[in-house]
Amino acid sequence: MDENRDPDEQRGSTRAGFFKRVAISGVAASGAAGILAACGGGGKDAAAVTATTGTSTGAGAASGSIAARYKNKTIGVPINTLLDENEATLVKYLKEASDRAGLNWKFLADDTRSDQAAAQTTVQSYVTRKVDAIIDLVIPASTIEAQLAAATTAGIPIVGTYTFAEFSPSILADYSAILDHDGVLMSHYLINDQQHARGHRTVRVAMLDAPLAVVSPRRWIFEAIARNTPGVEIVAQDFAVSLTDTVNDATRRATALLQKNSDLSCIWCNYPPIAVPAASAVAQAGKTDVQVYGHIAQSGGVEAVRERTNPLVATTWFDLAYNSYGLVDLVLQALAGRRPDREVSYLSPVPDALFDASNVDIEVPKGTRAADWKFAGGSYRDQFVARWNQQYGS
Repeated sequence: MDENRDPDEQRGSTRAGFFKRVAISGVAASGAAGILAACGGGGKDAAAVTATTGTSTGAGAASGSIAARYKNKTIGVPINTLLDENEATLVKYLKEASDRAGLNWKFLADDTRSDQAAAQTTVQSYVTRKVDAIIDLVIPASTIEAQLAAATTAGIPIVGTYTFAEFSPSILADYSAILDHDGVLMSHYLINDQQHARGHRTVRVAMLDAPLAVVSPRRWIFEAIARNTPGVEIVAQDFAVSLTDTVNDATRRATALLQKNSDLSCIWCNYPPIAVPAASAVAQAGKTDVQVYGHIAQSGGVEAVRERTNPLVATTWFDLAYNSYGLVDLVLQALAGRRPDREVSYLSPVPDALFDASNVDIEVPKGTRAADWKFAGGSYRDQFVARWNQQYGS
């Protein structure tokens, strides 16, 4: 690392340095492009993804003047599962960031369907194909470490998001929203909402989750806060929702929780795709006094919150576009021969929020997609491109 370089530049995009350059603050909704266009067949073990950018609003398009040596790269993107809409959104914004910067990157994005063998085969195929970089989306690094090591040996830089890669020697940096913080937001909101808005002297909550290690920090946070808050009782826990039959299994398991706990106050849902099915189970059971709370509960979850009569009353949210632009930033650093800072998730946190009936129409106006919600209306996108032009220009 060049000790004579500006500290902000050494660390990539620190929060202090970024806001000093951008000079923006606050949160605004943005009606941006449509979601990932199509998911087609990509072989026996993985479905290939075709990403289209669509028409963006918010920040205006920024013309790129990045040096030719950074352009026309092929990037391998192994995806944990497209059953999670949010993962498709991350791919869409990787494509948008490349287009806005004039990078013309080709993304080989493959849905591994939460199958470890498929993930291993997919990453190995990127090594064989000699891609220029790999961006791991939500596949735990420990499950594909041999393939990541092969990529590193081949000189292929690897970054990721939600990979649980703190101790991985292969992933240069993981840029993810801080799930611990997201967990704190929802934990305190749920308890306050139940005790004050709902008038429950004792909050009896059931926890519903899937066996995905990367989201487990939220579970630890919720348990710790709930068990140390007077008047809150965790009466049931089910952390085994299927990662391949998620909607049906989440509905079945939420129904079982309701049947076994007649005095249930609410259901806390961790894994994003399970909140809407859980709310559907509550509605079908006629349990009008039971509320559901979700984390990043996809576009359908935000629309449910908007209804105000749906059992799903609140969901946290991340700026998925910011997350993707940050990943492109890490790849550019790696291609330039710099070693990205492994603490980037804490130095430049992905913006997050919580939507309920009081703010959902402001943050996500009708006619816009929750998946396209952006901090500061997405104005930071031009700032990312301007910085890339400066740092990686010809």
